[in-house]
Amino acid sequence: MKSRSLMIFLLFVGYAVVYIDKTVIGFALLPIEKEFNLKPEQLGYITGVFFLAYSLFQIPAGWLNDRVGFKKVLILSLFMLGGFALCFGLLGFGFGLLVAFRFLAGVGHSGYPTSCAKAVVANFPLEQRTFAQSILLSSAGLAMTAGPLIAVYSLDSLGWRGSFSVLGILAFVIAICIVIFVPKSPQALTPKPASASGCYRALLRNPIVLLLFVSIFCINIPSYGLMAWLPKYLVQQRGMSLDISGLVVATGGLGIWISSLVTGWLVGRYMQGKEPKVVFFSSMLSALCIWMVYTTTSALTAGLFLFLGYIFLMASFVTVFTLPMKRLPADVMGAAMGIINTGGTLGGFVAPIAMGYLITVTQSYFSTFIFLALAMVVSGLVILPLARRSRTLLRDAA
Repeated sequence: MKSRSLMIFLLFVGYAVVYIDKTVIGFALLPIEKEFNLKPEQLGYITGVFFLAYSLFQIPAGWLNDRVGFKKVLILSLFMLGGFALCFGLLGFGFGLLVAFRFLAGVGHSGYPTSCAKAVVANFPLEQRTFAQSILLSSAGLAMTAGPLIAVYSLDSLGWRGSFSVLGILAFVIAICIVIFVPKSPQALTPKPASASGCYRALLRNPIVLLLFVSIFCINIPSYGLMAWLPKYLVQQRGMSLDISGLVVATGGLGIWISSLVTGWLVGRYMQGKEPKVVFFSSMLSALCIWMVYTTTSALTAGLFLFLGYIFLMASFVTVFTLPMKRLPADVMGAAMGIINTGGTLGGFVAPIAMGYLITVTQSYFSTFIFLALAMVVSGLVILPLARRSRTLLRDAA
């Protein structure tokens, strides 16, 4: 029990660094824009190309997890993240280099969620997996609560280059701790069943996995779209200072943190078989709150609606993300989570680039918030086919 707690703690800290990296880039776009005189669509590419790499390498990372074990993939992911964060800060002297280093950082990130999911499945019984995974996902809340405050302070003290350099060193430290303290992957020590490759191919054709893929794709459009563009919107369109915008974004992170833990406990304990309904209602409420963030001009009410919006958004995300962990075979869990999480990372790729172009074309943020709210509506609607027979359908998917 003690070793499992230590493992979850280290994975949680690693996840927090992964999410802080995604949070800091949204604030770093402001000085990067000034230094290189970049257009909104170019800023969108710096953020979006990270998620393109993340998406392209999700399935290979899942495949690698099923064959070499989660520990090796965790270590490789963190070393790549740290190395290319350092390169971004120390060697990013032009638009092309910035894009290249963010792409390579995305390759490193791609292995982390799938290997964490594999670690949870390998070390926790079925009834504890949702809560264990929700603890890891709650690191997004910590990153988005503390991340904006850290980003504002770090950018002011170290500049954007120094901030990413420190982030890279921190990733190295966590990777070394995982080398020392996290146990080896049990799956890596035993031969894979002969049927595993057949199950893996079946997952790629399964309509249930496809629905989860589309739902998490839509959920992550507002999740990462707001992360990338909200600080810039609050400063340039609402006239807030960087400090105040950081506090507003931090309230959203607090909502993520609370929702991750509460949703994991509630769904795991009381809503088995009702997960699609949780996703539908949470997505509709999140869409409404996201739109209200745009309509308000007050920092206080913007923070309140962002807090509520992220509570409901994260309720949808945690439910979709943990659903396969309770229904799919452990020997293909890395591959399954790689496929589904690819949908999420594609959402992260599409959102900042699409928002950059919408801002350039319309010269306002009105269309971007419509885009984000509609994505949440679709994420809830697409999951409804699973509502009536979710248990049977997801068991068939296995």
